[in-house]
Amino acid sequence: MLKSDYRAPEVNYPINWTKGDVDGNTSPFDWEEFNDPNLDNWLHLVMTSNNDIAIAALRIHRAQLDAERTGITNTPALKAALSMDGKKQLNNSSGWAKSGSASLGTSYELDLWGKIARQRDVAEWAVHASEEDFRSARLMLLSEASNNYWRIGFVNQQITTLQQSIDYAKETLRLAEVRYRAGNISSLDVIDAQQNLLTQENQLTGLQREHSQLLNQQAVLLGTVPGCQIVEPTTLPKGSLPKVNANIPASILMRRPDISAKEWQLREALATVDIKRSEYYPTFNLTGALGTSSASLLALLHNPVGSVGANLTLPFLEWRQRDIEVKIARNDYEQRMLEFKQLLYKAMSSIEDALSFRNQLLLQETRLREELELARKSEWLNEVRYRHGAVRISFWLDAQEKRRQAELRLDENRFNQLQNLAKIYLEFGGASTFP
Repeated sequence: MLKSDYRAPEVNYPINWTKGDVDGNTSPFDWEEFNDPNLDNWLHLVMTSNNDIAIAALRIHRAQLDAERTGITNTPALKAALSMDGKKQLNNSSGWAKSGSASLGTSYELDLWGKIARQRDVAEWAVHASEEDFRSARLMLLSEASNNYWRIGFVNQQITTLQQSIDYAKETLRLAEVRYRAGNISSLDVIDAQQNLLTQENQLTGLQREHSQLLNQQAVLLGTVPGCQIVEPTTLPKGSLPKVNANIPASILMRRPDISAKEWQLREALATVDIKRSEYYPTFNLTGALGTSSASLLALLHNPVGSVGANLTLPFLEWRQRDIEVKIARNDYEQRMLEFKQLLYKAMSSIEDALSFRNQLLLQETRLREELELARKSEWLNEVRYRHGAVRISFWLDAQEKRRQAELRLDENRFNQLQNLAKIYLEFGGASTFP
């Protein structure tokens, strides 16, 4: 029997990665640690409504049907036929001449070289690959839907902050106009305050447009028409974020659905090489037939004729074509192997980047909080100095803008941390229980 033993390609892992096998449900963190029931409900709703997921599920079913068809094709085939015929001459008064025939046949190919078994393997592994593609689609959707949810919260938080800032800018303009009418300042301060207000109102218009686009994206994720609002967080999550588990073994990568699917495809390619090799060898088909014909149907049924035969096919006479087909199959297998290794190395690089970015974001958060505290002090001091006539209003307006930008950068850091956690979860292949 022709059956090549599959061996996973040798891959080198980074020296700082933990060696060892996966034990239990190892995941970078528990998704439930976000402690956001609205997020969980939103994700489950998307998982059950998204059209891409429905398509991936249909592909699994198609692969299962193909596997079932392969099983049927490689089992003994039965054929039966029954016919009756009647004739009468029009130029005389003789009666009808009746006749009938019946036949039953079967054929079966002996699997001497393992070709049929390998065809079944290919069909089965195609099902496994489709199942992994389905898991991969769910993970990608989880990341996309989570980012949409958090982005809406981030934009809504910016809108709220900017509306408060606009109210503050209006009050600043009112104060400048009062001082100008009192003759304490020039009209330049009033103009600066007016420009400051218009700039922020324009920023608000841009955020409102982005907000509308995010809601439309939400409708696409749900596979429905725009305007069907489902969930809209008003702010980013305020609580503590999940902690990434340490010492996750490198072998966890083999549980990533895209890598697992690629490995099943690699197995398919190797089995295809065996199938092409087996086509060099003769095939034996056993056939049997039972049938007869008679002017009397009863006689037909009582006097059947049976036959048994065997067919021998000699494909090695076309050895040049068979040799090319084997080489093509081997070439496909070698391509799949290199693609598999390349995908693993890309996954390692992406994980390293995501973990490094997380460390950077955590350090950045500490500095941004300090920066915001200093910006608030500067704004307060410049307000006091302006009210006492020590500086022009532009100093105060600049301090306000620096404070707003510091708040925005801190909120953006929070949003980036959430996105980064979703990225890490995706890169490690999620967990067996979620999504």
